[in-house]
Amino acid sequence: MVRRLGSCLVVLVALAVVPTASAAFPGPYGVQGGKGVLSNDGTLRFVATKAPGGTLVSAISTKDGNVAQTRLFDAGLGIPTLLYDKPGEGMSRDGKTFVLQTAGLAATSRFMLVNTADLSPADSFTLKGTFAFDALSPDGSMMYLIQHRTTQDVEHYIVRGYDMRTHKLLPQRIADKSQESWVMQGWAASRVASPSGRWVYTLYANPGGYPFVHALDTVKSVAHCVGLPWPATNGEQGAVFNFKLGLKGNMLAVRWGGGSIYRFINTTTWKVSTKPAAR
Repeated sequence: MVRRLGSCLVVLVALAVVPTASAAFPGPYGVQGGKGVLSNDGTLRFVATKAPGGTLVSAISTKDGNVAQTRLFDAGLGIPTLLYDKPGEGMSRDGKTFVLQTAGLAATSRFMLVNTADLSPADSFTLKGTFAFDALSPDGSMMYLIQHRTTQDVEHYIVRGYDMRTHKLLPQRIADKSQESWVMQGWAASRVASPSGRWVYTLYANPGGYPFVHALDTVKSVAHCVGLPWPATNGEQGAVFNFKLGLKGNMLAVRWGGGSIYRFINTTTWKVSTKPAAR
């Protein structure tokens, strides 16, 4: 039976086994090295690496690998990276800044906006707790964060909003208002954003429960979670890491790596189906 499985309450069973594919996945912190984050035109990638006294951030040409410029920061910072073997997150929609965050697990989390033009700091803030970057609103006024329970429990989390204008963490979690209580858990497997940047859709593998798509409205600060049907005999959900999300109009396609459709999600009604809705 195809059904919507509640707003993130699809994850009632405690996470017992991390899927094999996630063993090499980036943790809920900034990554040093790796692919970095791409500029909006794709000509540069910004990479953070460990350096004596802090973190070296480099702007590297994607055409020839030449280093265009560098800057040293006196803190352990990295590029937010949610998906395995993919470029990082955190580039602003206007392409003028990108996000750095604490590298490694810590009880205090630091975030910094860096100017792409000269790698100078544009803004920064520090929060008590284990937080990780999730998304930016199109105008950059709101940063969405994943708040993990503790440094020892990073698989369970809630989504929070941080107002970049007032420099305040919103008191409420970002969730579907139809649910009074829920706990999110799992590992990001794929992600796509709407053309305007308003909606960010992230597919999560959720061992022990159902895989689900987290749909975040970065303008209105609300979210929906849509559970996907999954056989109970495949509890580790390693196959979910082969899925790719694609968006056309109001239809979100969940595809196998080979391109065939697993499910469609109507982003207006949040209904799950095996075929796109008739026009």
